[in-house]
Amino acid sequence: MGALAVHLKATYLQLRIYIWMVIILILLGRLAEFIVGLFTDSSQNRGLSDGNLLLLILLIIAIVLPLSYYKRIVHLGANRKQYFWGLQFVYAVWAAVIALFNSLWPMLEVNVFHKNNVNLIEAFHWNEFGVAGSFLYQTFFYLMTMALLSMLISGYHHFVGWLLWVLFIVAIPTGTAIPALRTHVVSFFETLLFNDSLLAGIGFNVVLFFVFLAGGWFFIRERTY
Repeated sequence: MGALAVHLKATYLQLRIYIWMVIILILLGRLAEFIVGLFTDSSQNRGLSDGNLLLLILLIIAIVLPLSYYKRIVHLGANRKQYFWGLQFVYAVWAAVIALFNSLWPMLEVNVFHKNNVNLIEAFHWNEFGVAGSFLYQTFFYLMTMALLSMLISGYHHFVGWLLWVLFIVAIPTGTAIPALRTHVVSFFETLLFNDSLLAGIGFNVVLFFVFLAGGWFFIRERTY
């Protein structure tokens, strides 16, 4: 557990400037909104929930760490396996933290700050599973998304990685443009994001997570620098 704590601390020190930039930008945005609200009637304006904006941190983590953390940790004596699982631990901690914040923050927004912002948790109906269910659904969805981004970024040095980038970029516009495929694309995202069953939704995300996890390990195992 001590080794995992080292990964968590080391990655935070590397990412803290990005994390605090996101938080400061959110606070500046709310300050600007407050100042404008003093002179105009902004009661009907609905912005994106602050908790949802924090999701940017997860995207930054999944992009920055595969690009820069590998060399630093290997130079300290870690091997590929230790780096890989340390990274997954860091992803899991941050995914759980943001998921917990997003599960509790809407209640504060409505009951304390009396704001009715747009919330992705409500848009995807995850709030219907309760606080615990919403937390679990979010955590596994965020983990899956981070595993996907991490796999794609880790594969930048490999031909298969570039091929995956092309496939992902082409897949959605092609799938939505062809009527025969459109139904399957819509069904995929409905199962992923709008699942009526908590277990089925989490299970689908877990399956995709392990697929992307395996892909990420394939690229890390092949990495020589």
